[in-house]
Amino acid sequence: GYFPVQNRGGDTVYIPAKVRRESTPQAVELAKYLQRENISLYAAYWCPHCRNQREMFGREALQYVNYVECAPKGYGFDAKTCKAADLEGFPTWKDGKRKEIGSGEMTLESLAKATGFPGKFDGSWRSL
Repeated sequence: GYFPVQNRGGDTVYIPAKVRRESTPQAVELAKYLQRENISLYAAYWCPHCRNQREMFGREALQYVNYVECAPKGYGFDAKTCKAADLEGFPTWKDGKRKEIGSGEMTLESLAKATGFPGKFDGSWRSL
């Protein structure tokens, strides 16, 4: 889900619902790695797959994910960045050069493999 809020200009914009799940240590480490590598999640507040992707990381880890809102009525909408990313759908992961890493919901393990994450996943986390 998502919720309407008013921005400073008085316009109604939407924010995604808060993530409910706690993060695993592995999810936090992956999120920190993605941040260091300048890998971003392009998403839309209304997208159920984007919500699932955010839940996979959990609350604590999500604060390290470079989240780019691409829905025009979404809070923090970044039109220039989203247009330059030339997206075909949501969610999409891209690196700093806007090279696509993956599109659609990805398990944390598949995202880790696609990005060259040096850590290991031991199965102590679960995807949705």
